[in-house]
Amino acid sequence: MNHGNSPEPTTGNTASGSPARADSGQATPPTGGNGNKTQLGPELAAQTFDVRGKGVFERVLNVPGFGGPFAFVLGSVTEFSPVTQKPIMGSAIITLHNLVPQEVGKVMVRVESQWPEDLDIRVQLLWFL
Repeated sequence: MNHGNSPEPTTGNTASGSPARADSGQATPPTGGNGNKTQLGPELAAQTFDVRGKGVFERVLNVPGFGGPFAFVLGSVTEFSPVTQKPIMGSAIITLHNLVPQEVGKVMVRVESQWPEDLDIRVQLLWFL
């Protein structure tokens, strides 16, 4: 199917379920997940977590100093060598599917490792204070 010929919707739902205009050429307004507060010059913090798993799995990470359910958080995942502690490009495809801020000090992640055995996986988080 050629998506170039498909009309764009005039309205739609954002991830938060709020209606938002989606006209082409117009910016989508903020939806209020952070109380509509623009953060200028926020401070950043980062933390690394080493987990083991295979298939699709979830972990709740204890993140000291993390602000809670309305905090901004970014993440990445990679396979790593437990011997050298360095990231490696193994044969497995590893994907971070979901990253969900929880209560203060907690972040839930859903990771997928397309490998039949448990792998050492490093989750790296970056969040705004």
